[in-house]
Amino acid sequence: MNERIDPEVRVAGWLTDEAEARAPERLIHAAREQVATTRQIGRVRTLRLRLRPPTVITRTDIAAACVLAVVITAAALGSFLNQGSGSSPSGSASPTTRPSLTSLTPYACPSAGGSCLGPLPAGAFETHSFLPTVGYLVPVGWSNTQDTRGQVDLSYLAGGVYRYPDGTSFHDGISIFRRPVAESSVSRSPVNGVGKTARDLAQWLDGHVDLDVSGLTPVSVGGASGYRINVSAPTGPRTSPDHCTADHGEPRCESLFISDDPAASFGFGIVGPESAIVYLLDAPSGDTVLVVIDDVDGADRAELTAAAMPVVESIVFAP
Repeated sequence: MNERIDPEVRVAGWLTDEAEARAPERLIHAAREQVATTRQIGRVRTLRLRLRPPTVITRTDIAAACVLAVVITAAALGSFLNQGSGSSPSGSASPTTRPSLTSLTPYACPSAGGSCLGPLPAGAFETHSFLPTVGYLVPVGWSNTQDTRGQVDLSYLAGGVYRYPDGTSFHDGISIFRRPVAESSVSRSPVNGVGKTARDLAQWLDGHVDLDVSGLTPVSVGGASGYRINVSAPTGPRTSPDHCTADHGEPRCESLFISDDPAASFGFGIVGPESAIVYLLDAPSGDTVLVVIDDVDGADRAELTAAAMPVVESIVFAP
């Protein structure tokens, strides 16, 4: 007889057992997000990232709510919000205390999403699976769609979505990656001769011949020092092909980082009109951490940056 298997369980099993050998990492991530955000038989989903919520939330509404949330919480969370730099070359001191975490109704995060929290109200949160533990503040308008050992994703619900020629789509937001190393354009392997510290990786990005880069700046975020740099894909021809072009059918594609942790696989690159603000940080735990403000469609970078920068600057890394 044919046993009915829950589609989420079937897809999650495939991602765990076979996907890494058969599919590109960004396609795996997109499949994970699709499982996490698509309504399944017999289950109730509260979030569909590919679509706008039924109640229309305008960008003006979200901006106003952000201001209100900051005003209400400023007194209690002042030391937390003032930590980190991100906007100053000299950085600023890290906080000595964290605000109380915001309570949430338990969220049925799919196994592929780790211990994600789902849609977030305004407040303070911290990761549960990512190493090292990361604390952060968000206003309304964000959703935690992944929290695993090597990756945290915060989706900006008012942001854009970009669909690649192969049908894969991604959403504007913030991603945090643990222990990144420079990825070869020839194969899914590290680039020989590039170090693993924030300085090494930032200098490699700054000198990348197949990227448009600008604004390399020293920063300090949540007790971690490092660098911030703006990256995007050039519109002209590249000096050499990149294996990620075959992943999505995009001629404008550049592989940038993969994981140095065998137990926490990920891949990050720039595809099509995508642009990103990249933070490379030496965390107090000894890990190098990559934080990305990712404008996947290249259409609303200014708005995304304005919404995401306070979240990034509120980050605190555990020792």
